[in-house]
Order: sequence, then structure tokens, then C-alpha cells
Amino acid sequence: MDYHYVAGRLRIQTPFIHGNSQNVAIFKKNIHDLEGIKSVSTNPLTGSALILFDENKITQEQLILFLGKQGYFILSKAKTSDEVIGQAAEKILNRLG
Repeated sequence: MDYHYVAGRLRIQTPFIHGNSQNVAIFKKNIHDLEGIKSVSTNPLTGSALILFDENKITQEQLILFLGKQGYFILSKAKTSDEVIGQAAEKILNRLG
């Protein structure tokens, strides 16, 4: 599981929607029901979801807590985009040298 956050925008990868169009519909409905959610787009091929939200109505922390309670996201197992890039760069450097 990976995630990337910038103000008002959270992208996560979740196995819940990966390859499962029925779960995509459930996921989108549950997220849209939260106050402050502007839009939710998903890609079931990659298990990726992009959530745009109003930070005056819901914070990143509240959103991640909700996702965790629903079983969509486990923060303790997640890596930020920077961590993923750093690990990939390290692998490449190890192979080169």
C-alpha cells in the first residue's frame, strides 16, 4: 500500500478495489458519504484511488482514519511516494555499483 498527500488531495493504493469492480462501487459510495469529499476516482487495474476533499470539512488524518476503519487502508503498512522512489533508486544504485 502506498499513499501520496498534498493539500486537499490524497492518492492511495488499496487491495480492496484492486481488480474488483463491485468493491469499487462500494468504496466510492462510502467515501462520497463523508462530508467534505469533492470527488473520488479509482483505477481497479492498479488498486489506486484519488480522493479530492475540502480540508476545512475533513482533514487528511480523519480521512485516513476512516479508510483504516473501513479496511481500505493500513497506515502502518503504507509507504509514502518519497519512500517508494527512494527504495527504487537504492535498488538501481545497488545494481549499478
